[in-house]
Amino acid sequence: MIDEHEIREMLHRRANAVPATWVDTPRAVRRARRRLFVNGAVAMVATAIITVATFAGVDAIRSAPVPADRPTPSPAPGVLRTKGEVLSFTGDFETPGDLVAVNPETGEERVFVEDLDIVYSARWSADGRWVAYETEDAESGWWQLWVVSASQEPRLVATGGDPDIFTSFGLYSLWSPTGAELATISRSTLSTVDLVTGETTDLGSIVADILGDNAWSRTWAWSPDGTRIAFGAARGALYTVDVRSGERSLLVRLPSEDLPSIDEVLWSPDGAHIAVVNELDGGGRLYVMDADGSNVRVLVDDFDPEGVAWSPDGARLAFADGSEPDRKVRIWVAPMDGAAPTEFVLPLAGCAFNYRCGLTWSPDGSRIAFHKAHAVSAIDADGPGEAERIDELTYRSWDGGWYWCDCT
Repeated sequence: MIDEHEIREMLHRRANAVPATWVDTPRAVRRARRRLFVNGAVAMVATAIITVATFAGVDAIRSAPVPADRPTPSPAPGVLRTKGEVLSFTGDFETPGDLVAVNPETGEERVFVEDLDIVYSARWSADGRWVAYETEDAESGWWQLWVVSASQEPRLVATGGDPDIFTSFGLYSLWSPTGAELATISRSTLSTVDLVTGETTDLGSIVADILGDNAWSRTWAWSPDGTRIAFGAARGALYTVDVRSGERSLLVRLPSEDLPSIDEVLWSPDGAHIAVVNELDGGGRLYVMDADGSNVRVLVDDFDPEGVAWSPDGARLAFADGSEPDRKVRIWVAPMDGAAPTEFVLPLAGCAFNYRCGLTWSPDGSRIAFHKAHAVSAIDADGPGEAERIDELTYRSWDGGWYWCDCT
């Protein structure tokens, strides 16, 4: 079980850090304030949320409230995400729009849900039959998590707190890697929702360092077999919870005195390893361990983390370091067999804000792409070779086709 001292410490920090008056702030003022930080806050919340699915040619679905306890029909058979489609929102922070899927080769759009005020994030389910998307209730201003498939209209599955209160009262979600099961954290409670049966399982309360820049968006991860969820907590602790039994265990406490929290957790696709990123004063640290918490080692220390990503087979871990002179980007590719890492230096300048950067692999594992604002370069993962520019839609297609709001 989680150390009670950790829970008390986190609740005390949360109470002292969040002004109670924010809840009562007028909506117009809250919207103005949110524009100032939503790029960092909402974008990182968005990295952890939602899925959307539909057949080609399916008519647009109107967004309409649906009772949360309504039985969920099974989705129509067949994979709905085709041709590596990318999710997007046609509106902006001031203008309503549609949730769409974009063909990365042709730019052709398919509409899933029409006339939404805002979409903070959207993500495909692993089986390609569903899409989850996060929006905001027009009356209360609270987070809302919806799902949609080809055979059902949008269905509300979870709600969170006011987006302006960037704490564990928000709403975060991740799709299981094995099917149509969605894990959510709402008001510090971890739950799973089976979209086929409609069954919701409460896995209890969890506490993390919600004052970190990344909050909950990247500090948890499903195991590749869909049986466990790993999540970070205070003082470098990494826990796992069994999604069927709810049993929890401390996987590892990272060996360091300067770890106030865990900032990112990445489970390798083959299930063999877990990578953990900590962004510390003066530089970041990247740990790698076996999936049972053993064999913990520091892969790199004192670096400027601008993206970490496993290869599709889980055999290699790529990470970007933005601490180069002139803000160039150095990418390392570290094999898990203990061989020496491969090193690349990209001509792109580094990122002033990490939420505008990213690192991903091509689906076949042959190339690695680095995304900086709206400039993307790809390199041969085996090296050597020259970096080449690719378009943003291709990058996003490689990265799972998810969407997050750049609400400027």
